Amino acid sequence: MINRHVLYDVWVEDRTLLTTVEPMKDLMCRAAVAGGATVLHEHFHQFAPCGVTGFLLLAESHLSVHTWVDEGFAAFDIFTCGPMNTDKVLEVIREGLHPSHASVRRLVRGGDTGPANSNSSSAEDPSARPTDPR
Repeated sequence: MINRHVLYDVWVEDRTLLTTVEPMKDLMCRAAVAGGATVLHEHFHQFAPCGVTGFLLLAESHLSVHTWVDEGFAAFDIFTCGPMNTDKVLEVIREGLHPSHASVRRLVRGGDTGPANSNSSSAEDPSARPTDPR
C-alpha cells in the first residue's frame, strides 16, 4: 500500500481564478481528469465577497483547494491511493494559475509506517497506547 499525498501552495499575481467558484472548479476538474482520476462528486463554496474552498471526491481519493484572495494564495491538497498521476495534476494547476512562487511537498502515507513495521502500538499517537486496566 503506497498512498501519495501532495501539498501544493501557490502565490499568484493574477488573483482572478482565486476569486470565484466556476474558474477554480473548471481548473480542478481539468487537472483531475488529466491526471487520470475519476471524479465522483464535487462541492465548492463561494465566500463573500470573494474566495473559494472546494473539494473533488475522487475514486482515487480527493483533490481540494482553499484560496485567500487578499494574499494571492491558494493551498491545494492532492491525495491518491490509486494510479492517479499527481505530476500531471500539478502541471495543469501550474499552467492554469501561473504562480509567481510555489511550494510542493510530497508525502507517502501508509507503506512502511504501519503497525506491521513498528515495534510499538504507535510511536506517534499517545491515544493508541494500551491503558492500564486497574
